[in-house]
Amino acid sequence: MKLRVLHVDDHPLIRQGCEMLLSQLDRYELVGALDQGRGAVEYVAEHDIDIVILDLDLPDVNGASLLAELIGKYDQTVILLTGQKRPSDFSFALKMGVRAIVSKADAVDDIETALDKALEGENYFSDSIKPIVENIQQEPVSLSPRQLAILHFLKAGETNKEISYRLGIATPTVSFHVGEIRKKFGVSNNKKILLKAIESGLL
Repeated sequence: MKLRVLHVDDHPLIRQGCEMLLSQLDRYELVGALDQGRGAVEYVAEHDIDIVILDLDLPDVNGASLLAELIGKYDQTVILLTGQKRPSDFSFALKMGVRAIVSKADAVDDIETALDKALEGENYFSDSIKPIVENIQQEPVSLSPRQLAILHFLKAGETNKEISYRLGIATPTVSFHVGEIRKKFGVSNNKKILLKAIESGLL
């Protein structure tokens, strides 16, 4: 059985390039290619996807929010294929559990290696990405990917009920995680959670 890949990127040449690459690989099958982020979560829910190739810079949705949903809700394996090199994006992606990041300017072989390594549970960063990742400092407070996803949506002003819908978990479960985040930060309310998260570099 081939491993099933979903590609989300609004640039047609990048999508075509990935389609050509994956068609030449015995291990992988491209089952979906979306030109926008909207619909990606539903696509993963309806199909048996092994890995998502994702560009965070999408015209219709916040890429970080999409990443938070894919991993926070489905524990989906994701690699980033990006034209940007913003350390803040990479920092958030790494905390969410993204194991591989490749620049669109890198060799196509890097994409295959990134897919292989990510699915094996190993990290892979292409040569142009590696120096940026190595300079990202680890924060003293450690949150799980789901807790980081919840934190991201709290910052966006969403309620516990709205977050529960996004992540496919019960509202009391969201409340439990928010309580755990408060404990880790040593604060008493959600406003202080966000202040502490910004101060710590988590947001």
